[in-house]
Amino acid sequence: MAGNCTWEAHSTNQNKMCPGGSEAPELYSRGFLTIEQIAMLPPPPVMSYIFLLFCLCGLVGNALVLWFFGFSIKRTPFSVYFLHLASADGAYLFSKAVIALLNTGGVLSAFADYVRRASRIAGLCAFFTGVSLLPAISAERCVAVVFPAWYWHRRPKRLSAVVCALLWLLSLLVTGIHNYCCAFLGREAAGSACRNMDVSLGVLLFFVFCPLMVLPCLALILHVECRARRRQRSAKLNHVVLAIVSVFLVSSIYLGIDWFLFWVFQIPAPFPEYVTDLCICINSSSKPVVYFLSGRDKSQRLWEPLRVVFQRALRDGAELGDTASSTPNTVTMEMQCPPGNAS
Repeated sequence: MAGNCTWEAHSTNQNKMCPGGSEAPELYSRGFLTIEQIAMLPPPPVMSYIFLLFCLCGLVGNALVLWFFGFSIKRTPFSVYFLHLASADGAYLFSKAVIALLNTGGVLSAFADYVRRASRIAGLCAFFTGVSLLPAISAERCVAVVFPAWYWHRRPKRLSAVVCALLWLLSLLVTGIHNYCCAFLGREAAGSACRNMDVSLGVLLFFVFCPLMVLPCLALILHVECRARRRQRSAKLNHVVLAIVSVFLVSSIYLGIDWFLFWVFQIPAPFPEYVTDLCICINSSSKPVVYFLSGRDKSQRLWEPLRVVFQRALRDGAELGDTASSTPNTVTMEMQCPPGNAS
């Protein structure tokens, strides 16, 4: 997309200069996490170190989630989703850390450009997978709370694993098509094809995935509020699902505004690229913190093993009075479910 064009900044406007062409102001979308990007203003050097700090902290947190949810805690349907979510977030943070490390060291070579391009492709695939997992998590949690008897008796045992595998395949397919349209087509054809892919990605993420994750959360909130009127507390897992969806919606505001303003009103992106990327990094790094804060018991001692905290965050039977109801207690079924059959 970028070709050999560069930006020439002035005090009043910014023009794109292309070899062999005339100087003329031109609207330009930096795309939706596209392979080639033109930043209107280059990021400050300190941003590379900030990216490295957030990425390293997020990688440590997601590695802990992968270890405890994968090997130390009994497997539950939602722990499978959180495992794949941590894998997607970790892959995205690793790709951004590689790019930030190359920018920090000022590495300029053909191999470095190839690594940057590969990192952008991997980051787009991981980001798309992480976003697509959120509607699946919120929808399944809503069904589990609103229709517990049907959910625990009729739900396929391998549903979580199958859904995660399909979403990974969908992400690979979308990323492959996007990479083909934005990198491997000719310069003339790549303009319209990549532009169409950017529009399609934005529509899919903002007008399909976001409503699919918000509507089940609203139904979950209404259901929990009705139970709260009967003096029943909400399960910790509800807090986890609502928190991770809320964090994503807040952190993706800048990205959504950039996309919406350009493709609807033809206004250049008002926020620098590193601002939106930093918000996405914060979103990918925040989920381990959400699990920790949701699972921490304030009435217990100040320090608890992380395995206990994470396992408490997955508890699904915190409502009072569930033992007296005719529906099975979900936390009891989760604890009885062996690790190999819960996915």
